[in-house]
Amino acid sequence: MDNAKLDALIEEATAACYDEEEAFWALFSTLLGRISYPLEARVRGETVTLVGLDEPGSDLQKGVMARIQKGGQESTVALADVEAVSPDPASGDWLAAYRYWLGKRG
Repeated sequence: MDNAKLDALIEEATAACYDEEEAFWALFSTLLGRISYPLEARVRGETVTLVGLDEPGSDLQKGVMARIQKGGQESTVALADVEAVSPDPASGDWLAAYRYWLGKRG
């Protein structure tokens, strides 16, 4: 996906935001509603299931935290470490937009 489309997605999610903190939570809310769960994924080479996002564990400094399951056990990891396996188009686009946003933050 090209940068113009990623910029458009970020703008869609954060248009009404006044600062980076608001932008983070607007993006979090958008991801919550636009990613289809459960989603097959990989974390550090291991196959897992992305089952949702962890709002209490997420913040601007740590980033979005994701809830994953493997072998009946649930844990929390940074969404940036989650690589979707064959996501539906919307989920894939929004995961890419989140990574792009992280990269732009520096």
